[in-house]
Amino acid sequence: MKRRLFAATPLLLSGTLDPRQWALLSGARAPVAGEDPPVARVAGTAFGTIISLCALGDADGLAQDALRAAMHEVQRIDALLSLFRPDSQLSRLNRDGRIEDADPHLLRNLEFAAQLAALTGGAFDVTVQPLWELYTRAKADGVLPAPRAIAQARDRVDHRAVVIEGTTVRLDRPGARVTLNSLAQGYATDVVLDMLRARGVAAALVDTGELGNLGRRAPARPWTVGVQHPRDRSGLIARIGMDGRVVSTSGDYATTFSGDFRHHHIFDPATGVSPPRFSSTVALAPSGLLADGLSTAMMVLDRAAGERLLGAFARTDGLWIDKDGGCTATPGVPFA
Repeated sequence: MKRRLFAATPLLLSGTLDPRQWALLSGARAPVAGEDPPVARVAGTAFGTIISLCALGDADGLAQDALRAAMHEVQRIDALLSLFRPDSQLSRLNRDGRIEDADPHLLRNLEFAAQLAALTGGAFDVTVQPLWELYTRAKADGVLPAPRAIAQARDRVDHRAVVIEGTTVRLDRPGARVTLNSLAQGYATDVVLDMLRARGVAAALVDTGELGNLGRRAPARPWTVGVQHPRDRSGLIARIGMDGRVVSTSGDYATTFSGDFRHHHIFDPATGVSPPRFSSTVALAPSGLLADGLSTAMMVLDRAAGERLLGAFARTDGLWIDKDGGCTATPGVPFA
């Protein structure tokens, strides 16, 4: 789950905005005119962060047009799913408890949320928004919420309260509120990649807060990303070679409610407090929607349960970073 709005991007992208930064992170040389393929780049804002898209082979300008169209759609998704825009469909749902003209983007996220909630026994739950609101109000007062207040907020959390009937969505629990901050950025990555494929883009790197790619930077040079060290904002704890899967991360450092990182923006729906085990988790999956949801669920579940969850899906891998900085991973993580 990403908070900033969502969270600051904790996977440091190898080179979407500045070729010199690209070279620094990936170990590759910066593009040189006349030597490397032309590179198209588009950057914008959505989900409370910078969205960065780049594609290779843009001599005719088609890739640039594809990136602009994809960025426009990302911003449309943000406008639908934002908690910070009173006119968004998600805000309308939370305010009114019902929406009858739900956009396909909203429906797809809510339908997948229900599936993942059922598969994890409720460990993944998009109705944790009341807990987020409670902790945010308490932080403004310089305190943590009282146990009784946590219990009251937790009574409003239940993934089964989200009922979908056609294009109508309703919340069947008093005070229930939904956040899609654990899915929307990954979903946007999927939308971008699908749009670029449809427009004939063969090599691209997409950063919506979750990272996806098409093709390679060069035949022998995959796109590479660095996984941020959870206790050193300028350091990396690992590098991952992009292999066509989407890479998503969740961490206790993105938004904190206590200086010791014990209380943060990811909540265990069963307890109403933050899970204590990990400082960060990374998921690799064939889709961004899946990777985004998995990385959040992995923060809540213990390691064994997290591995079982990954095993329920094809081509998924994971990385767990303990509170003390210890790092373990499934065998298929493509470390670079």
